[in-house]
Amino acid sequence: MDRADRSEKIGQRLSLSNERFKELERRRNMEIEGFKTDIKMLRQKLKYVEKQLFRVTVGLTGNSDEIEVLQHVKETAVRSKEMQGELNHLKAKIYHLENDVRHL
Repeated sequence: MDRADRSEKIGQRLSLSNERFKELERRRNMEIEGFKTDIKMLRQKLKYVEKQLFRVTVGLTGNSDEIEVLQHVKETAVRSKEMQGELNHLKAKIYHLENDVRHL
């Protein structure tokens, strides 16, 4: 092999490596964009759940007597617990996705 052939092959390898690197960089950017979209959606869900939880707690106050309030608390306790669980689950997802984005 002469030098011209070797330099041509090295040039081809370099251009192939550059193309692969650009493709990997493009994929990485798309993944980051996807993570950001996921985080945005999870934050919106989190706000929605927080608003529902707030409505439940605000619904407890008013001009009711104590028995009605206690009955209302009993009726909504299960729902509130589920909402808190979902809220904690969404927060955990957000933290996990943010951590993944940081390590890309």
